Amino acid sequence: MKTQLIYLVICLILVNCKESKPDIALKFSDKPVAINCDIDHSELFNEALYNFEENLFENHNVKNPNLNSAFRDFLKTSINNAANYNNITNQHSLDIYKELRNIEGLYIEKDNNVTLNYNHEIFSCIGENIQDKDLKATFKALLSTNSMSLRMLKDVFINKSGRINSDKYLTTFVALELYYSKLADVDLSKKHVKPIETLKEDNDPHAGHNHD
Repeated sequence: MKTQLIYLVICLILVNCKESKPDIALKFSDKPVAINCDIDHSELFNEALYNFEENLFENHNVKNPNLNSAFRDFLKTSINNAANYNNITNQHSLDIYKELRNIEGLYIEKDNNVTLNYNHEIFSCIGENIQDKDLKATFKALLSTNSMSLRMLKDVFINKSGRINSDKYLTTFVALELYYSKLADVDLSKKHVKPIETLKEDNDPHAGHNHD
């Protein structure tokens, strides 16, 4: 009887400690673990990161696209509330967003508004793993004083966009803050077949001129 009780306790511990699996098909499960946090749903956060990067790259309309330029342009447009989320979203993004909304404690719902809960353990993990020392100190200070706000970070983010994109923990923060949290009202039927031209291309002084 005692042995059976021990086995039962062990089984319960194993079940409770088992990693929470997302209830969606994972497209990026073969990718390296970029967000190595000892928390529940870490697999989903990694999926969210890789999907975010792929969407930026695929919908960045320049002749020779790269993730750095796509990320920089996304930061500028999203921070200035000018991003067209219908254009840079697909069904998998919406599925991930729904899964993120189901994570206990990740979001705060109040008066029909949904905001991120910066007290969730994913944000402390992000803060501990930021590579840039100044950004890390700022990020952790904002968390510890319950003062986290994009307004406090937006100028630094734009100025250091290249460095942020190489830091997968900061990229995850940007993905959660500026991408997935904006998808509640996305309508994929309004997605353009071809992405809108970038500002750089729109403002090309040579566009439309015949140089023959």
